[in-house]
Amino acid sequence: MLWTILIFIITISVLVTIHELGHFLIARLCGVRVECFSIGFGPSLVSFRHKSGTKFMISAIPLGGYVKMLDGRVDSLTAENRRFAFDQQSIAKRAAIISAGPIANFILAFVTYWIIFQAGVASFPVKVAQISPNSIASYTNIPPGAELKSINSIKIDDWQDVRLALVSAVGQQNIQIDYIPVIQSSLKTVNADIQGWQVDLEKEDPISAFGFIPQNPQVIPVLTQVVSASAAERAGLMVGDRIMRIDGVQLDNWNNLVTQIKQGHPIDLEILRAGRTQYLNLVPDLRIIENEYGEKEQEGFAGIVPSSDVVIKKYNAVSALSKSLAQTGMMMKVTVRSFYQLVTGSLSLKNLSGPVTIAKSAEQSASYGIVAYLYFLGFISISLGIVNLIPLPVLDGGHLLFLFIEKIKGAPLSEKKQALFYRISFMLLMIVMGFTLYNDFSRL
Repeated sequence: MLWTILIFIITISVLVTIHELGHFLIARLCGVRVECFSIGFGPSLVSFRHKSGTKFMISAIPLGGYVKMLDGRVDSLTAENRRFAFDQQSIAKRAAIISAGPIANFILAFVTYWIIFQAGVASFPVKVAQISPNSIASYTNIPPGAELKSINSIKIDDWQDVRLALVSAVGQQNIQIDYIPVIQSSLKTVNADIQGWQVDLEKEDPISAFGFIPQNPQVIPVLTQVVSASAAERAGLMVGDRIMRIDGVQLDNWNNLVTQIKQGHPIDLEILRAGRTQYLNLVPDLRIIENEYGEKEQEGFAGIVPSSDVVIKKYNAVSALSKSLAQTGMMMKVTVRSFYQLVTGSLSLKNLSGPVTIAKSAEQSASYGIVAYLYFLGFISISLGIVNLIPLPVLDGGHLLFLFIEKIKGAPLSEKKQALFYRISFMLLMIVMGFTLYNDFSRL
């Protein structure tokens, strides 16, 4: 629980800091005086005042933040400081300051994807093992073993792309799938009628709901690594050896060899090396492990790593730019589409998530490693940016809407009308927050 809370605080703090930093930097660039930059709400825990006059502080409640600018609507202005007030700036400058927060979140997502593509992303053929009978996929005539290449113009690099593409298609009339059959190399295209198709993300995976049964990455019994001073090295195994038989039985499944090794008994191996068959005897080393019940037991260990059809693709700093830009654009498109589906009812409000679910997801992604966490951070950053552009007065999008009205009318809305819009939007947000919290706790 403490680890989950810590990861949640770190995640929210990063997102809020970047968002508010966008407002802050553009405000300063436009000549607006920033009086306070706070990460969190409530009482100040740590603070210092910069020579520019801005008070930077970290507050007690880490669920947001704010940038307080000099503003004639709430502050007393003098002849000297009037030109530094936010409300005295042109509509263009005020719009730039307001939109800088969401844009900063989009930039953060872009940077995280840029780092990910340089670090390396796992890629393997996205192949369909089987098609579920009487499913939507069963009417597409996509054969088992087919490799999916794109869905509704969303390029498919892994099954997560398939999942996103299918979810974003909910509510549409049809879906276009590009694939390569197992015995051909030419691209085929099929259109599937998905009118009325619904998926409950709480109960089912959209992949299985559509009818696809994924083919797992294939393990190839060709050694890519032999650990130094291990049982495998003592047996004479080398990188590039293909293991053909174990104890005289043909090796059809790598897990069979793993099971034999873990038992710790000697194994007779038939291998293929440089086109020639050789016979070796492997005597696994024994090590002490802790099982799922917390009990200590012995397990065999050989020190070999097989190859597979999983490829780690790494990009240089320049080529990663275009990949990260495309990934950011795709995630923005999918996120906007998801909000549209929630509004139109194509997706149930049960799919809304709040801080509890975000905290759990942050902890889970962090446990999978830095790359998985960066993926999560990028997705949440995009979601935060888009949510803030919703035209509700308590959000950045609402302020932009007021500026648009001011541009059309030639004068701002009256304070009375603005106050009414604020009250209505606040009530709507409270209702939505109630839904998200209910969904969060119902998932516990």
